[in-house]
Formats: sequence, C-alpha cells, structure tokens
Amino acid sequence: MNDTALRPRIAGDRESAVLDGVLDVLVEVGYDKLTFDLVAARVRAGKATLYRRWPTKADLVIAAVSQVKVCPNNDADALDTGTLRGDLEALICGDAEVTELLPSVMAAIVVAIHRDEELKQSFHEQIVRPRYELLIAAFERAQQRGEIGPDADLELIAAVVPAMAMRHSAELGAGPTTEYMREVVEQIVLPACAATLHEHHEPATKGG
Repeated sequence: MNDTALRPRIAGDRESAVLDGVLDVLVEVGYDKLTFDLVAARVRAGKATLYRRWPTKADLVIAAVSQVKVCPNNDADALDTGTLRGDLEALICGDAEVTELLPSVMAAIVVAIHRDEELKQSFHEQIVRPRYELLIAAFERAQQRGEIGPDADLELIAAVVPAMAMRHSAELGAGPTTEYMREVVEQIVLPACAATLHEHHEPATKGG
C-alpha cells in the first residue's frame, strides 16, 4: 500500500472534483508551472487541505493522472478474456477514451518526467509498474493457453507495448490513441507471439 492511501481523504465526490481540476490546470500551464496555489484557486479549496492529502506536487499530479489512466480492474484474473488479443484490448485500449483530456495530460507528463526525478519515480511506481505487471500476467496466461511459444521471452515481447506508447508520446507530443495501440497489437505484438510458435514447432534440419 502506498503512503497516499493512508492519508485522510477528501469527503465524498469532492476528491474526484479536485483531481479533475488538477488535470485542467496541468493541461493549461504544464507541470513545471502548476502550483498548489493555482489548483486551490481552481477547485476552491484550501492549500492546507490539499497538502494534507498530497504532500508534494508529484503526489497531487500522479493522483490526478491515475484517475484517468487506470486499468478497468487491478485483478489479473478478472482481466482474463480467454485470448491474448482480448486481454490486451482490455488493458491498453479499454481506457484510452476515458476523457478527451488524456492525450494532453499524458503529453504534459511525458515532457515533465525527463526533468523531474520525483515525478518520474512516482509515475513509474504508481502507474507504469502496476500496469506492466498486469501486462506480463496477460502474456503468461497466453503462454499457458499455447498462444505463445514455451521458450519465448515474455518480458521482451511485453516491453513492446509501453515502448511504442512512449515513442508515440515523445514524437507527437500526445498520448497514443486507441487506434494506434490496436495497430501495435495487431501488427507487432500478435505476429511476434505467433512467430514464437513457429520457432518452437519448426522441424529439425535433416542431417547426415
């Protein structure tokens, strides 16, 4: 459990409204210029209230980003659709249209994490790593079902997904779209998995 979960929550739907306001400010001014003063003014809350819940700017922003960049369920078993394609659809495409702000939000984060070590660490621990663990679990299930060869390097194949997402964000300044991630799955990930099956079943070359 992370430290944020132990801090006093803001009552009712108010916390969600505050985090929505954080996203608005983040998109408008960027991470570097975002301050507790700006957020407090936007959401009409006291700075002390915000600090009690989120002691640092990184905590505040990551909490807001987590609100829109989440998996539909944190339980790997609940995400088992029966096929790798279905699992990946649920994991990397299913939340891509939660909000119209998402591409702009992720663009602001991608720019900032290269300059702010605290934000980079929080982003990795609270968003990237939990999602990557669910991604690996999906590939492990696929291997058990026989969709991936038994000798395949699952971490190597799975790394394609976040790598392509980050490449899109870095080059275009916006988070990847649903369509883009589907193409990554169809044109890169699934063919790579199929290739591991061909390699495993390829007959030995006849020799003398």
